[in-house]
Amino acid sequence: MKIWSGSAAPESGNEAYRIMLEKDIDVDKYLIPYEILSLMAYNLNIYERNISDRNNSKATLKELLSLYNRKISLDPDLEDVHGNIENIAIRETNGAANNMRMFMSRNEQVHTDVNFFLIDILLEYEKIIYNTITGLEKLTQNGIMPGYTHYRQGMPVTFQTYVDFIKNIMVYNFNNIDSILNELKELPLGYGSGFGSMSDANFKEVAEYMGMKKQIKNPLFSFMLYSDNYIKVLSAINSFLIDISRIFQDMIIFSGDEMKIIELPAGYVTGSSLMPNKVNPDFLEIFQGYAAKSISLMNLLYSGTINKTTGYHRDFQILKDEVIPFMVELKGVLNGFPELFSGIKFNKEASERIIGNSIYATYNSKLNFKNNGNWKESYKMTGDMIRSGKALKPYMPEDVVSYNNFGFLRDKIENNISSLENGKKKLLKMVNDIISNL
Repeated sequence: MKIWSGSAAPESGNEAYRIMLEKDIDVDKYLIPYEILSLMAYNLNIYERNISDRNNSKATLKELLSLYNRKISLDPDLEDVHGNIENIAIRETNGAANNMRMFMSRNEQVHTDVNFFLIDILLEYEKIIYNTITGLEKLTQNGIMPGYTHYRQGMPVTFQTYVDFIKNIMVYNFNNIDSILNELKELPLGYGSGFGSMSDANFKEVAEYMGMKKQIKNPLFSFMLYSDNYIKVLSAINSFLIDISRIFQDMIIFSGDEMKIIELPAGYVTGSSLMPNKVNPDFLEIFQGYAAKSISLMNLLYSGTINKTTGYHRDFQILKDEVIPFMVELKGVLNGFPELFSGIKFNKEASERIIGNSIYATYNSKLNFKNNGNWKESYKMTGDMIRSGKALKPYMPEDVVSYNNFGFLRDKIENNISSLENGKKKLLKMVNDIISNL
């Protein structure tokens, strides 16, 4: 029985519509545990507030707990995770779970499920970023290397300053992701289809059961966050991927035959199918393709929501169907970062060899300025020296160290884990206590 069986709409289907639903039901497998937990929290409140028959509520909670602890396969004929879980619960309780979803819309349900999914996977991204920074701490080699603008040598920098730069990029994007993660802790349940809920449940209490919060009062605004959350999450991810893609472009050039100032670790390079001399930076290049794909998904999000009315539209399912699998796949790719970055080797001698005389120009202009106090003249004097082929005075730039430790990132991860796990444990304990009296 479909979730909307008994409505004014006739129950029929066709092959074209089935094809539209195939990917959606496949993606919904990622949402199963979140669907069950949110239904558990809702029905716990129904029980505690005596809104429905308490014996039926107990039976419903018992079945939901059982479903949470076992593997579930989704039936495509039931369209989505919501219809599947409801159908199983009603069947297994001989109808006692008929009120399990009373006054609920699958709009608020999918929003809730997706929020939980995004929180969990963003937390995994945070762990990977932290482990990558820990890996970067293992890079102790140092020496001078060229800094580039316009693909031309500009000023020298130390390798450790460049490593510190990568750490800064990681911290910056970690904080962006963490900010979005915490925004997602607003529980969507309680807005119905976007116009308010007819349920007598206390959704603030439902949120507390799950370690979430319920602060937004306007149901229309709460609903609008469904598409906005995708955009905010993917914006943060895109910022991260774009930053890394640029670092990878540096590394592609730095590790090439013309420079060889860094060596990439085995497992992140491949050989050529024809040319035995080649060591190709395939992982870095393919990752840049993932960054491009992520940007294309942002175009989908924008074009899928622009000019739509503020209510729900069924084509929003395509946003979920594309973003969730991509984020799962991306997690697997990012898992390679700690090993990649910790395995980089710096070739001090090769780096020194490619340093050009003119890279010290700005430093020499400063020395000239100290003597004559005229910047324009000092600048010109250095230019004259370069044009005449005179050797400039070299210097060794200082290392820049932005952070002494990264425990503050670990603390954020542990706080996120603690709040989520404590909420889940609290909910499961409350349900267990109730059904133990059956």
